[in-house]
Amino acid sequence: MRRLAALLLLGATTLVGCGGGPSYTHARDGVLKINLDEYRLRPENLEVPAGRIHLEATDTGRLTHNLAIESFDHEDGEEPTLYGRTDTLHPGEHGSEQAPITLKPGKYRLTCTIGNHDDLGQYGELKVVAR
Repeated sequence: MRRLAALLLLGATTLVGCGGGPSYTHARDGVLKINLDEYRLRPENLEVPAGRIHLEATDTGRLTHNLAIESFDHEDGEEPTLYGRTDTLHPGEHGSEQAPITLKPGKYRLTCTIGNHDDLGQYGELKVVAR
């Protein structure tokens, strides 16, 4: 009976660990280094300390892409808040933010705003944590 209880506990512990949401790549010093291609961001989910954020995006695909930081929450029919973005990048190009970006703790959406790239899966999540 103890063996069965131990196996059930182990199974429950394993299941609890699987449902915690996305895993995040830690971006040091507030620098987000992201590769853009059809239709992905790599890495897809990043975590960074609050404060000044720098974007370093490289278009490794065959189409033009950009990288934007937007709000998750917005009303239906309303555009999300745009916190910053890169210029449009052509294949092989590298770019950074157009203007300084400072973010408070919270979750933000990383996306390509060109055409329907977001709808095709070119998005991710940015988790900003308190220092």
